[in-house]
Amino acid sequence: MKRDYYEVLGVPRDADLNQIKKAYRRLARQLHPDVNHNDPECEEKFKEATEAYEVLSDPEKRSLYDAYGHAGLRRGAGVGTDFGFDGFPGFDDLFGSLFDAFSGGIFSGTRSYRTTAPPGPAAGEDLVVEVELTLEEAALGTEKQIVFEGYGTCEACGGQGTINPASVRTCPDCGGHGRIRTVRRTMLGQFVQTGPCSRCSGTGEVITAPCQMCGGTGRVYGERTVSVRIPAGIDSGQRIRVSGRGGAGERGARAGNLYLDVKVVPHDFLERRGDDLYCTVDLTMVQAALGVTVVVPTLEGEEEVTFPPGTQPGDVKVLKGQGVPRLHGHGRGDLHVIARVLVPKGLDEQQRRLLQEFEETCGPQHYGARSEGVFQKLRHWFSG
Repeated sequence: MKRDYYEVLGVPRDADLNQIKKAYRRLARQLHPDVNHNDPECEEKFKEATEAYEVLSDPEKRSLYDAYGHAGLRRGAGVGTDFGFDGFPGFDDLFGSLFDAFSGGIFSGTRSYRTTAPPGPAAGEDLVVEVELTLEEAALGTEKQIVFEGYGTCEACGGQGTINPASVRTCPDCGGHGRIRTVRRTMLGQFVQTGPCSRCSGTGEVITAPCQMCGGTGRVYGERTVSVRIPAGIDSGQRIRVSGRGGAGERGARAGNLYLDVKVVPHDFLERRGDDLYCTVDLTMVQAALGVTVVVPTLEGEEEVTFPPGTQPGDVKVLKGQGVPRLHGHGRGDLHVIARVLVPKGLDEQQRRLLQEFEETCGPQHYGARSEGVFQKLRHWFSG
């Protein structure tokens, strides 16, 4: 008799998806056949844990299991067949069949059919992983190795579920169709329902010698590494889709997608605003007055920038085309270099005397026009 799935994973019945995933990862590491070559019981426990995880991590299957237990899963209730209590057809099947009846079904002496396509092997799930990038990696693009946990194709069988192709047989229950037709008699007549075959899960095939590594599913859970090309110009908060590199599907079913949520870590000197970059350089008041050439960082190395004599605080030098390449576009932004003029502190008597002499010899004509400050502008506005 099968154990309760919650007991298998060691989680409470109200456990959320994260608790279920953590419990399965812990068991998978402990019980995986690669770790326990000589313990056949671990292999069975690994298969049991995998089966429990696949049910409890799927909201529809979990709801069905919570309501009907293992019997509900074997009958395929709620998976395209819509059975209600005690095997009686659900209301949507009943009214669907009645509609068929009025259009020439029951009352014309023929049977009414309601078919459902078999689900087949489970498709892989979409996975979301956060990836941290430096400003240079995000701006210029890079090749990144992404490490995450998820289902991958079983290397032992290549995703086929068996290393012996001759062990794949036509399902004896459904004859390879993947569906089972059930005839039900009611007071309104005879109804025929078609649902997925519980023995082969809608694949039409059974494996008599399943792969020991994956248990016949064609996939195994564990740590994976995927190489991803990061496009130039990507920024924090944006998402990259890598088609078909998410969770592997069962026995050749399509894989899910891998989504990368981008987070760019702050740079020591450069600040990004859209496609433009900004940095601040410190100049002494003497350098600002006499002019100076300084070295500033860029995405691709260092660049010399010359500030002319008389540079004022907040003056900006723009390096065209030294910003971030435009994502999926042409050209790139600019690099704005902002001057910050430093005023000396802690002067000794000689320094103070020299500055005082300079002040006495430097008239207003050397400073140029001064713009109004905030308070002066407010005073003029109120007085006007």
